[in-house]
Amino acid sequence: MRILGIDPGSQVTGYGVIESREIPVAWGVIRLKEKTLAERLLRIHREILTLIEKFDPAAVAFEEVIPETFPRAALKLGQAQGAAIIAAASTGKSIFFYHPLEVKKALTGYGNASKEQLRYMVKTLLGLKEDLPTDASDALAVAIFHAQKMRFTHACPG
Repeated sequence: MRILGIDPGSQVTGYGVIESREIPVAWGVIRLKEKTLAERLLRIHREILTLIEKFDPAAVAFEEVIPETFPRAALKLGQAQGAAIIAAASTGKSIFFYHPLEVKKALTGYGNASKEQLRYMVKTLLGLKEDLPTDASDALAVAIFHAQKMRFTHACPG
């Protein structure tokens, strides 16, 4: 099963595609240089549609937007996430959301792990040598977490 992970952002949106057994397929970032928020949201929508068409994932896993710390920033992140959600939903893909703390805890053993610690674990789990952009490693982390959760759910029915 192929999984597309997305780390939404209004300036940079990360993505990562894996096969369900932590086999990396693709990753990267969508850098949004458009002047208006509407243009950036449209670009996110189009880029996510292109990724879905290219990689045909069975599921799309999103890192949840957490509004507690910076509510204004969370509003823009939520709008970016909404553009990506609509793209995924319009293709009929299964969509899942995961809190960043649960992803970090599952992959590093510590829910408040730094982005560098999470990136290190993502590279280790996927056997990657090259450096990863932070937003891409966050997206890959969400995809890995979803794959692990699905394996556990199917291995332990009921």
